[in-house]
Amino acid sequence: MKADRMRCMRKVTFISVALLGLFLFAAQSSFACSCVRTFKPLKAQVKKAFNDSTAIFYGEVMTITPKSDTEVFVKMHVTKSWKGKLAEEVIISTPENSAMCGYTFEIGDAYLVYASGATDSLMTTNCSRTTVGSQKQDIRFLDKLKRRKVKSS
Repeated sequence: MKADRMRCMRKVTFISVALLGLFLFAAQSSFACSCVRTFKPLKAQVKKAFNDSTAIFYGEVMTITPKSDTEVFVKMHVTKSWKGKLAEEVIISTPENSAMCGYTFEIGDAYLVYASGATDSLMTTNCSRTTVGSQKQDIRFLDKLKRRKVKSS
């Protein structure tokens, strides 16, 4: 009887420790950035990103400057724009690191940027469609969306 009680106590202790560990693990991972994933076709994803963005452009990173402990300014030379009235050079902000959903830019690299916010304070995150290099499929859909927008204006 005493052995059964000890076995039962061990099981309860093991389950309690396992549950505590699970809760702690879940709490830690909740602090990290998480983006909503979609399985919609690429065309639908680009169209949604087009509609949700203030500005969409292709450009090269010129400088990266810390704005605060949590954010950086990225100065870019714009070579092509699909949405938004942009100057030849724009400054966008992004959180300082990927754990805060910040997009990691590198000086000298070119990016396709989907930015939100006011035209004079654009920002992007790693949850947007912003990506290094020219994404030919995105660009093809963006060209079509821009032509449709111009025709309807």
